[in-house]
Amino acid sequence: MGKTNQFCRSWEGHSLFLINLWSILLLSLAASGVALASQPEPFHVRNMNPFTLLHGLPVATPSEILDDQQTSLSLQLDVANTSMETVEENEQVTLDGETYRLAVTWQRGIGSGWQVGVEVPYLSHRGGGLDSLIENWHDLFGFSNSDRDDWQQNQLRYLYIRDGVTEVNIQEEVSGIGDIHLQLSRELILADDELKASMHMGLKLPTGDEESLLGSGAPDLSIWLTGSDRKLIPGWPFGGYGHLGVLLMGKADVLEEDQREFVMFGTLGLNWQAYQWLDLKAQIDAHTPFYHSKSDQLGGSAVMLTFGGTIPLEGGDHIDLSLGENMTTDMVPDLIFNIRYEARF
Repeated sequence: MGKTNQFCRSWEGHSLFLINLWSILLLSLAASGVALASQPEPFHVRNMNPFTLLHGLPVATPSEILDDQQTSLSLQLDVANTSMETVEENEQVTLDGETYRLAVTWQRGIGSGWQVGVEVPYLSHRGGGLDSLIENWHDLFGFSNSDRDDWQQNQLRYLYIRDGVTEVNIQEEVSGIGDIHLQLSRELILADDELKASMHMGLKLPTGDEESLLGSGAPDLSIWLTGSDRKLIPGWPFGGYGHLGVLLMGKADVLEEDQREFVMFGTLGLNWQAYQWLDLKAQIDAHTPFYHSKSDQLGGSAVMLTFGGTIPLEGGDHIDLSLGENMTTDMVPDLIFNIRYEARF
């Protein structure tokens, strides 16, 4: 009953927040008038749970492919703050700290509807300094602070114990190159300016140090389909997008006995061109569990809400700013900040 009541209180807080958010958006729409919806592009966000981040879960991907010989280069920073713990009969999972992920991504159109890309991430697990800000944020919107009230602020403790054996114990700051991601994409709808669809394949290489939770120690293969509609609602400046796929995971060196063989994932998002200089977005990302575990942090399915905006610049360049929030189990960190700049040439 305790967990049920906690979930209900948390969901009530999330519901109230969503109502307030969409009320503000609708009032702004009435004040700003109707603008032409642009081709929607998703937030490039992911579940920043350090045990999930080990694997090659793709971010939501644009359905529109770069033109032949067109190149994009992006720099993205994700910051996740986590403070949660589960103690079961034979296992203990403690996630208290911050994870930073700085990634450089290069993509290029290579012909009629084809695109290649590579992402090189740099990861850092540390104590951080956002605990006070997160607690005030949760108090403001009525969200649960879970274990935060019982723990020292700004400490790092990523811990997994099973059957009395400590399998993961990160309590000092670690940083380094993560697992590199390769991607091949093919656009499926070439002629339509309003509807776009594409197929993607990703390969994650085991370049990160698995002992420091910077990589899994194994390659992963992912396949997914994306789609978008520039005029989701006729006469209104709204666009929609989504993707659906499967991740096939190699046998990792971290939590090898608990790891599942595959994960299903998907995204749904709504894009609103509020002004010529600003697109507002709300996006839901979800995936099935990565591990066989009774704890929410490892064995739960994930649903993450991300909201924020995109500022278009000249030549297709743009800046993304977003905030992600856990919607269901503790599989997703309490709060995820994201900022991304993409240049095209």
